[in-house]
Amino acid sequence: MPVTITENTSIDYDIAGEGPPLLLIGGLGFGRWGWFKQVPAFSRHFRTITFDVRGERRLENGVADLVDEVVALLDHLGIKKAHVLGTSLGGFVAQELALVRPDLVDRLVLVCTSYGGRGPAAMSPGALADMMGWGSFSPEAAIRKALGAATSGSYRVENPDEFEQIVRWRLADSPSAATYYEQARAGARFDLSRDVEHITSPTLVIHGAEDRYVPAANAAALAESIPGARLRMLDRAGHLVFIERFAEVNREVVSFLKEPKERGTRRRPPVRAKDAAKTERGFRGLSRAIYHWVQRILARFR
Repeated sequence: MPVTITENTSIDYDIAGEGPPLLLIGGLGFGRWGWFKQVPAFSRHFRTITFDVRGERRLENGVADLVDEVVALLDHLGIKKAHVLGTSLGGFVAQELALVRPDLVDRLVLVCTSYGGRGPAAMSPGALADMMGWGSFSPEAAIRKALGAATSGSYRVENPDEFEQIVRWRLADSPSAATYYEQARAGARFDLSRDVEHITSPTLVIHGAEDRYVPAANAAALAESIPGARLRMLDRAGHLVFIERFAEVNREVVSFLKEPKERGTRRRPPVRAKDAAKTERGFRGLSRAIYHWVQRILARFR
């Protein structure tokens, strides 16, 4: 039975498996179908919860309104504390949740995301155009362009059938244009650069080295900013690293979430984050200008 949030919106959810609760928060444009590589693995160890928000609503308070949806679902399920994994925009939601409701978040996993704001490396104008599907003449063309930019070339060559299946799922279950741009605006306004250091949950950051939407330097900065966080950077993977490199991602997540408590906050040697930051050094001089350019473009849809 759906959870009612407002007069016009509700949450549909699925639960698989037994054990400690694990909430999965998806990214922009992805429904709970996007966890097809995670649910079979995670449900062997955790009570794995996936969800979709249905209906149209204004996000007047940006990501904070998306956090309210998550809190409503956990309250409905009677869950007092859960592991939380967020990807991309869902990673923004997960971070905000860990800050405003730390009582609800046990361990935190942040995949293909950042702390928002300017960050050390901004998305390029070309990547933004691909994400928004600008210049496409049909919904399918726009989705294909966005998913192409979200994955590595090697993945598309080696997994053509799976890539086409993801395109079909997106076509069959995509948010409306209004909802998509509303969430995109919420993501563009998100900035925890000065607050993320106050996250107290043990945290794992996972990222694809070829991510065009969230350049790798942002993941390095995120891991460095959260006390005790560790970083796992995977090469030959784009923004959808949790699909492209699902076996490694799933192993990392399960191992991290099942660690004994006294090891949960051990810090991975910082050299990983520094090495990852070097891969995006060329973007840094442009980050401020590109950030403001993105803000101006997204403002047109307000």
